[in-house]
Amino acid sequence: MLRWGMILLFLPSVIMVTLYMMEAQDVVRCSHEGGSWDYIKGLCDSKPHEFVSFMTRYGTWVNLGMLLSIVGLCMGTWGMILKGMSQPKDQE
Repeated sequence: MLRWGMILLFLPSVIMVTLYMMEAQDVVRCSHEGGSWDYIKGLCDSKPHEFVSFMTRYGTWVNLGMLLSIVGLCMGTWGMILKGMSQPKDQE
């Protein structure tokens, strides 16, 4: 349970940050080329567009990811409680 808890705790955040940074890289590339990034369509063009946050566009996925992280935190905590304190091997 501890292993799966840690996986669920960190994996959603790693995936979301990766997707966010990939998109941010495209936005920067577009602005350096003199364009404007359309956040809704995910395209670079010459017309000006408003900023739409990642959370606004992918709110369900972000919320589900955070829910999975909370479940992972609870599973990891419960797994550590069940495992208990361990004694170092060199102290006997």
